[in-house]
Amino acid sequence: MKTIAKMCYAVICIITISLTACKKSAQPQPFDNDPRATQTLKYLTQSSWKETELEYQQQDGTWIEKPLPASVTSVSNVFSTNGTYVIYNSDGSVQSSGTYDIIGDNTQLALNKSITYDFSILNDTSMQLTLVGQIPYTDPATNITYTYFGIRQTFVH
Repeated sequence: MKTIAKMCYAVICIITISLTACKKSAQPQPFDNDPRATQTLKYLTQSSWKETELEYQQQDGTWIEKPLPASVTSVSNVFSTNGTYVIYNSDGSVQSSGTYDIIGDNTQLALNKSITYDFSILNDTSMQLTLVGQIPYTDPATNITYTYFGIRQTFVH
């Protein structure tokens, strides 16, 4: 009987040691090992983006398209894998630059740690960024300022 008790105790000890040895680390996985994060980074950084559409959200939730200013249609947005971005003018000069983070389970793009866009679309050819909040827009034709409740920007390669 003592032999059986000793064997049971030994088996319990071995199982306990095995289970604690297999316990997963509390450390998060590196960014490159997360397939979704890798895919988001790949799409974002694979080549420059040109804005093709600009929409504003009205209070009732509908979206209305606004003409893109010439200063926007002629620029290239380039995101690098090191967490920086540069917006180039058509002549190659730098219009602006900064840092970005991919956050929110890889569904959001934070620029300069201050503005956070949602990725509505992000694939090999298209990117659509949505920003929710009260956004003033001054109509260039009438000089009247309207308040919208979101902005949606569409980019292509």
